[in-house]
Amino acid sequence: MASRLNDITMVMTWYGQEDHLMSQLEFYNKMAQRHRNCIPKLVVVNDGHEEGRQFFRNCIKVHRDRFDLIGIDVMEDVGFNSHACRNLGVKYATSDWVYLMDADCYETIGLYKHLRFEKELKDDMFYVPKCDMESPEEMSGYELLCPKGIIKYKTHPNTWIMTKECFWSTGGYDLECQGVRHGDAEFFTAIGRPGWKEWDYDLVSDDDDKRMVVKTPRRDTFYIRQERGKQKQAAEMINFLRVRNKNPYHKYRKTLWNSPYELV
Repeated sequence: MASRLNDITMVMTWYGQEDHLMSQLEFYNKMAQRHRNCIPKLVVVNDGHEEGRQFFRNCIKVHRDRFDLIGIDVMEDVGFNSHACRNLGVKYATSDWVYLMDADCYETIGLYKHLRFEKELKDDMFYVPKCDMESPEEMSGYELLCPKGIIKYKTHPNTWIMTKECFWSTGGYDLECQGVRHGDAEFFTAIGRPGWKEWDYDLVSDDDDKRMVVKTPRRDTFYIRQERGKQKQAAEMINFLRVRNKNPYHKYRKTLWNSPYELV
């Protein structure tokens, strides 16, 4: 295998899914053994899950010497808080590139090799990997019309591969969106603001063995876009954010995390 082409840190949020955490860590342990010239880099953030806190810490300690692994334990459960967790994960990422994904999203071996050895990632773009859904129901992927009018066909709606510069050019995730699952949509609209680099998108690969796998049952649309009642209640807040975020100086002054955390 050729030497590493792209240096990527995986940033993963976790909330009590023990089987997913074990599977993820075992996968990157295998990749570390298989590709000695490309030790995986992984930041895992516990989203304040109290019951799973000791399990999370034990898993991190067991695997920490096997590859480049950082565990971040958020000490307070304030509800759906992947927004703050992702901001924290990127803060501690040690590479120029970050790959943001949930614990139930898995790199395949083909995608792992493709991203690090074959695909020349360009720093004026962000990338969206295609995915397959492992679900008992007939479903091959999400088909969502993103706020910019781009159909993210067969992709996971909050999975991104981008430089840290690109991530922070958005001002990061908005914590105000914690309860309505609108943070990813607002984050997406913030990429490529006028006056900054024109960040574009590109599907990483069309090949089946170079896709991401999502191991989860099919979720109704409201899980991503939130049910109409909550969305209607949040409309005023979301409109405020869209106006505020047009001014980067205002967005840069916002809170990036709102709970104490510890490095494991």
